[in-house]
Amino acid sequence: LFLILVTDLPPSIALGMEPGEKSILKERPRPKEEPVVLGWMWFSMVLNGAVLSAVIIAVYIISLAFYCEGKIFQSDIDQLEGFQPKLMNARTVAFISLVWSENVRSYTSRSFDKPVWQNLLGNMHMQKAIIMAQMCLYVAVLVPFFSTDILQLRGLDVGITGWLLALLGPIGCLVLCEACKLITAFQMQRHQRTLAEHHAAEDKRLAEAAAKHSVSSQPPPQPTKPAAAVFSAAPEAKVAMAAAPSAAKSAAVDPESQSVASPKAAPAKQSPAGGPPSVGCACFLGPTVAQMSIGGAAARR
Repeated sequence: LFLILVTDLPPSIALGMEPGEKSILKERPRPKEEPVVLGWMWFSMVLNGAVLSAVIIAVYIISLAFYCEGKIFQSDIDQLEGFQPKLMNARTVAFISLVWSENVRSYTSRSFDKPVWQNLLGNMHMQKAIIMAQMCLYVAVLVPFFSTDILQLRGLDVGITGWLLALLGPIGCLVLCEACKLITAFQMQRHQRTLAEHHAAEDKRLAEAAAKHSVSSQPPPQPTKPAAAVFSAAPEAKVAMAAAPSAAKSAAVDPESQSVASPKAAPAKQSPAGGPPSVGCACFLGPTVAQMSIGGAAARR
């Protein structure tokens, strides 16, 4: 309980405040149906836990053999004279080694594949958590009443040899956990290749679907007029354009012909001031008809 709440919990919280890796955008996006924790992540976590357990058990066995006269089994240790202090010494060495190993793993666990020395001091919260854990460790093993009567640890009695034995734990965890990252890096690369193949297949499927949709959504071709209809309208337009200038000229020069050609045209009116008679609207009928003929021919074209 002391390990979980005091020496292990602060580094775990600080690990959640670790800044993101700069190479995260170089990784391919994961499909939405994938779980948060992938298979290779589970493998890495289980492997690191197995490494920690194996190292600490090995340190405890060595400590038992050193303090308990070569005995490592409980039945043999119970037959020793004054075995309780000797057993407490071995447990103290294992306790110190476990706290140190957990603190070392707090640094190695910051990345699945990056080495521990990369951006080692980038998270200030981690430094504070490690210092707090170390202070709690030394209080637990060195304060007389709290260590001997409550926790049953003997940090003052293990000697320099016990502290050196405890160093085997963090050193072993550091070396083995960094070696495990080689396996994890290979698994990550294989996962990235799988994602690349999945994305390529998805892009191909979307491209085929888009091409099929564009073909089906094209409008049908519009019917065009035959060439004979276009050329049949051309002579009529030429005749109308040729008749327009002559009709306009005759209407402007000879007003009497306007009256003959147009019996219903109104006679010229005398201006109130006694000037020349004003020309009626009939004189403009010729150009208007010509313009209408030209417009109709152009519209038929």
